[in-house]
Amino acid sequence: CLNYAQKFGKFFFQNLFLTGDPGLGKTFLSACIARTVAENGFSVVYDTATAIFSRFEEEKFARDTEEGRQAREETGRYLRCDLLILDDLGSEARTPFFQSALYTLVNTRLVEGLSTVISSNLSMEGIRNRYSGQVASRLEGEYQTLRFYGEDIRLQRKQRG
Repeated sequence: CLNYAQKFGKFFFQNLFLTGDPGLGKTFLSACIARTVAENGFSVVYDTATAIFSRFEEEKFARDTEEGRQAREETGRYLRCDLLILDDLGSEARTPFFQSALYTLVNTRLVEGLSTVISSNLSMEGIRNRYSGQVASRLEGEYQTLRFYGEDIRLQRKQRG
């Protein structure tokens, strides 16, 4: 991940899928990647899956309002930034609209050759079951999967407390 961030745009893998149980450091590592890539002059957008998909929903259903205009600007940033970090995929509500928004986001960024880091507590099989074979195929084929193992850092800290 350090090499990915430091050599962003020139690294062998363009996209990362960070997966593992809660509390193993996926979000922390994603934030570290975001900071390093941004410090090197690239545009980075970091947000949770829930927030991202909610903005897509606002863009669609509040089109002629100020909220809709702001949501359109935000979704444009998600689709065009050099690196999008989509945190905690699978924690959002399970709706057909959010499933469609995920496909649009992943597919558009792949077609445009833009990099994405996704973190999730779901395995690839969980992605396939929760979303669709189309999304899972794109993630399996175009993302380097990094599986996190270990014990929940938050629980360890609490026990030491």
